[in-house]
Amino acid sequence: MCKSIELLNDKISVNSYLNLIKTWMRDTTSLVALSINSGRVVGVAITRINTDSEKTNIYERNQVLTGRSLQDIILLINEVTNQSDVYVKFKQDSYFRIYILCVHPTYKNKGVETALLRAVIQAARTMKLAAIGGVFTSGYNQLLAEQIGFKILSEIRYNRWIVNDTVVFDDPGKGNYSVAFMGKIIDYKDPKEKCKYDV
Repeated sequence: MCKSIELLNDKISVNSYLNLIKTWMRDTTSLVALSINSGRVVGVAITRINTDSEKTNIYERNQVLTGRSLQDIILLINEVTNQSDVYVKFKQDSYFRIYILCVHPTYKNKGVETALLRAVIQAARTMKLAAIGGVFTSGYNQLLAEQIGFKILSEIRYNRWIVNDTVVFDDPGKGNYSVAFMGKIIDYKDPKEKCKYDV
């Protein structure tokens, strides 16, 4: 999605996005994957707890965003999130939200994304949260999430997202047909999801 809209060429959007990421990271629930050999960061899962009663989603939707590319991205993400009706479907006041799942290109297809998703599940269990949700923008990440139990709660096809009579994301890349809000109820009885910190 970011590549399709050429986010990196829009410096105002990049700076605004970095500020938004810093806001999300203030909750200190985000996770990083490090290279065993070099110790450098090779992937991240930017996460935080979203709570309906505290209107976390409204706060995020009302932030002032600068940069046309970022505004287009966030507009689509907010729409697919709103359509998911996550609090009603989860029957929970709060859930662990994945804002960004990103892995360095040289570490793609090496299991880092799956390891980060599993770590997110364990973090949610440790915090005694009953559900996890997030927006997945690539077909590959949607497949990985589905393989570990995430379900699509809402989905918008890129070729159907039209603003001012223009398809905004006209070339999202091979295999990337939609943006999906996916979620998972944590099964505390499932031994495959058992965490050593479970009580």
